[in-house]
Amino acid sequence: MPKNILIPIDFCVTSLNTVKIALEENKDQPVRIVLLYAEFLNDSITDLLFYSPQKIIKSKQSPEFKEALEILRNRYGLKPSDFIIELLHHNNSSQLNFILQSNNITAVYIPSEYKLKTLKHAFNPIPLLQSLNIYLHKASWNLNTNSNEQEQLTSLFN
Repeated sequence: MPKNILIPIDFCVTSLNTVKIALEENKDQPVRIVLLYAEFLNDSITDLLFYSPQKIIKSKQSPEFKEALEILRNRYGLKPSDFIIELLHHNNSSQLNFILQSNNITAVYIPSEYKLKTLKHAFNPIPLLQSLNIYLHKASWNLNTNSNEQEQLTSLFN
């Protein structure tokens, strides 16, 4: 049975360093990674009628982010189904608890220094995760905030 790990992301390549650290620390066992992105829903009736999580996820992924995920899959021998992305739309514990329980999450990794970027309607789910009675693994790495996505992609695998 794989270990199910939840990791909050902001769809920046840098946020995948937490994934890399989680995979390194658990390389001796099968894992399934649940990436969590937090964003408030738009109030528009039209947007709500045509709500599609897959469409939102697809719109957030840059080519560099997709490439970084593919490299992680290949490097750690994971299947595409070993990575899933969940959306959190409410800044309260009930939806987050549902995500944790429905994915049988057994570990949560968060970045210790990196601050998730919260553009437009996005919000940082880490304070909400910290308010729950769960142990959080803190991942730390060297931050270079002046590099672009391609440089971050390169540094992710050095």
